[in-house]
Amino acid sequence: MPMIWLFDRDGERLKYEICRQDNGDGFLVVVTQADGQKKVEEVAQPSELIEKSVVQMKQLRADGWKIG
Repeated sequence: MPMIWLFDRDGERLKYEICRQDNGDGFLVVVTQADGQKKVEEVAQPSELIEKSVVQMKQLRADGWKIG
């Protein structure tokens, strides 16, 4: 089951999603921008996933996005 965070900024919505890869090896981080563009990153280790997510979410908040 994926974990999903929704962020809002000036009437726009961004979706940040973490899910397991279909083959069970690692994780996918999927960021869907307000315009529908998706950025997908593969992450192998849980510790790397946590570190990457903390950095990315801090950057989103610094850019004015608020958890919706």
